[in-house]
Amino acid sequence: MPEYKLCYFNTRGLGEMVRLLFAEADVAFEDVRYNSDEWPKHKATMQFGQMPVLFVDGVQIAHSRSIARFLTREFKLDGTGSSLQSALIDAWIEVLFETFQNLPFYEQDPTVKAEKLATVMKDNIGPKLEKLQEQISSTPGPYMFKDFTAGDIIVYAITDFLIKSFKVDLSCFQGITKLHDAVSQRPNIKKWIEARPVTEN
Repeated sequence: MPEYKLCYFNTRGLGEMVRLLFAEADVAFEDVRYNSDEWPKHKATMQFGQMPVLFVDGVQIAHSRSIARFLTREFKLDGTGSSLQSALIDAWIEVLFETFQNLPFYEQDPTVKAEKLATVMKDNIGPKLEKLQEQISSTPGPYMFKDFTAGDIIVYAITDFLIKSFKVDLSCFQGITKLHDAVSQRPNIKKWIEARPVTEN
C-alpha cells in the first residue's frame, strides 16, 4: 500500500472531497493542514505553488480534480469500472467543480456577497443543480448512477459546502437532498464526519 499525504488548509473546501474519498475506501493517509500564516513557508515546496496536493510515496499530484480522478481509479470508486462510466463520472466532476470557481469567496461586504451569490445561483449553479437533479431522477436512487461512485462523494462534498458555508437552501432539489443524506450515512463517511477536526468552513 502506498504512503499517502494530503496537504491542504485547515478547512474543508477543495480538500474535504479528497478526505472523504479516503474515508469511504478506509485507506489511511496523513492529513496535513496548514493555517494561513504557515502556508507561505511551505508554498515553494508545492509543485505549482498551490493546494491541495497529494503525495503518493513522495510523488506530488497537484490539483483537486486530478487527485479525485486518481483516487477514484485507485479505490475502484467508478461503479462498473468501464471506460464509459469513468468518463461520465469525469464529466460530472468537471461540472461540479465549476460551482466552486463561481462562488464569491473573497467578497467582504455581506450585502454585496449575498447579491453575488444570488446571481451565481440563478445564472450558473442553479442550472447545474437542475441537471444533476435530472441525472439522479433517471436512476433508481439515491445515487447519480445505478451504483455508488466517487461522483456521489463529490456531490456530497460540494452541496454540503454550499449548505454550511453559504447557507444555500437545497430543499427544492429532493433528489440531491436524498443523495446528500445517503452519502453522509455511509458507515465510513459517517465515522469520518463525526471524528474530523471542527472548522468554520
